Amino acid sequence: MPVKNADAWLRECVDSIISQTHNAWELIAVDDHSTDTSSEIMLGYAEKDNRIRVHTNSGKGIIDALNTALNDAKGTLVTRMDADDTMPPDKLEALFDVYQKHPNSVITGKVKYFSNQPLSEGYSKYEHWLNERCDHNDHWQWIYRECAIASANWLTAKEYVVFEKDVYPEDYNAIFYWYKQKLPVISTNQITHQWREHPLRTSRNSDRYQQKSFFDLKLKQFLNCDYNPSRPLALMGANQKYKLTAKWFKTQGIETEQIALDQLHKVGELIDPQILVCVYPAEELRDGIKDFLTGFGLNMGQDWWWL
Repeated sequence: MPVKNADAWLRECVDSIISQTHNAWELIAVDDHSTDTSSEIMLGYAEKDNRIRVHTNSGKGIIDALNTALNDAKGTLVTRMDADDTMPPDKLEALFDVYQKHPNSVITGKVKYFSNQPLSEGYSKYEHWLNERCDHNDHWQWIYRECAIASANWLTAKEYVVFEKDVYPEDYNAIFYWYKQKLPVISTNQITHQWREHPLRTSRNSDRYQQKSFFDLKLKQFLNCDYNPSRPLALMGANQKYKLTAKWFKTQGIETEQIALDQLHKVGELIDPQILVCVYPAEELRDGIKDFLTGFGLNMGQDWWWL
């Protein structure tokens, strides 16, 4: 668990871990050079509970903190926790029970945002979208749309966890490692993470977690994971996202075909295409696009993807 100036929420977070119904755990908290009382709080917990160990970050930043903790982990299974969030009491038990039935997998569950203020529509939609992925266990089909597994809501074998140096957003990049390894993602229907929304969240204040960072990362990962240069690459749409995507691929020396929504017949003119859908309309229209592409024998998650 990386800890950076989290004293306002840290006790509630750690208390939720101590209260887990599954008690065979270790908590490795890594203080990332906090300037508040976070380190003192964690050291106080460690004095009372020998399952808790506290380190100072051997480097600087969240990736170094995560790797410091990972290197010290004694268990064969690991999960991540964020110092401003909380665990439902049966989180570890629920994830571990599923892992026992599905080893060599990534186990996740549903999320619930909470806040002292009303949640924005964007966070509510993302919560719904993540939980929908759990309902259908179709995380990998949607890998290029959003980070399909919440950053602190998974359990897997330690050997599968990689936080690549200086690659952000680190949570999104980490799940691409699982995607490349073709690890199954198995979900429980339970809420297994309580995600606190507040104005000081790193994801709201650091450029490393803004839309451009996500956009660049997923396109780079598409080239690494799914792009087939022997197949034509088409971009569906005519909006700003289409323009940015076409420009990005051009900088990589890759020419793309455009399929505007009023020119869908162009799909039939392409031989065995790969398609990134750069629009995300209302559900009814999304279903229409999916049915249209399926009619050409193109499979979501294999031949085409929502971007």
